[in-house]
Amino acid sequence: MRRALFLFMVIAACGRLFAGSVVINEFVYDPDGADEGYEWIELYNNTSADITVTNWKIQKSDSVDGFEDFITISSPTKSFVIGAKSFFLMTQSQVHTRYDWGADYPDFVYSNELQMSNSSRQGIRLVNSADVEMDRVAYDDVPIQDVDGEGGASAPVAGGGGSLTRDPAGADSDNNAADFYVNSFPTPKSSQYGSFREESVCYSAPNPFRPTGSNSCTIISPADKGSLNASVEIYDVSGMLVVSLTGTNEWDGRNRHGGIVATGNYFIVYKALKGKAKGKMTIIR
Repeated sequence: MRRALFLFMVIAACGRLFAGSVVINEFVYDPDGADEGYEWIELYNNTSADITVTNWKIQKSDSVDGFEDFITISSPTKSFVIGAKSFFLMTQSQVHTRYDWGADYPDFVYSNELQMSNSSRQGIRLVNSADVEMDRVAYDDVPIQDVDGEGGASAPVAGGGGSLTRDPAGADSDNNAADFYVNSFPTPKSSQYGSFREESVCYSAPNPFRPTGSNSCTIISPADKGSLNASVEIYDVSGMLVVSLTGTNEWDGRNRHGGIVATGNYFIVYKALKGKAKGKMTIIR
């Protein structure tokens, strides 16, 4: 009898979800322009197992009294699951119009009338169907006496369409100030998020490239894999970052300090909304 009881306790413990199992990974609370219809929240499953999130809730804090129900992940016709080491995206109805994907890309669409605070007492948290807290984020540099964020700290201000983002995905030190940074190029990812196929590469034209300071090369993405949220990183053969390009795929052959790079081979990492690709280029002088 004692052995049977012990076995039951072990099985129960293995199936238990702990805080941080699923986290609020990235969100936009103050979209560029009108807020209504354009807010979104991305979750990330840190575990190696699929997790059913039906009837889980996002709660928000609008007062010093604590959190109240805000968004409930539910539907009369379907169940919601977040895959192992995967993302889950909940959005308002117009978010897809600002990104390079269709209306069916989000995993859950919630009412445009449900808006996060961007003026006072800013905080959201994720609770499971039993109202057990999974994650909590205070943001917009809100004082601790208004919203008690993880670590007694608040994530920074991300206005004008920027997002608050964890990097890497799911990173959770239980300190909001340390875990989140302001991402000027938000990257909402749903369960459909994937990588470029292994054989897909990006490349530069011309290659080899002879930078003079007045000319540039173009970083070209894999066919049909472009994204409005693409960024480019160029590394030298030692793995050191040479330069990051955002909002453009043109490179003038200069490093991030403004100097023209030396002759040699360089590696390109092209990051887009739905994955990334790698390529190689040669610089000659």
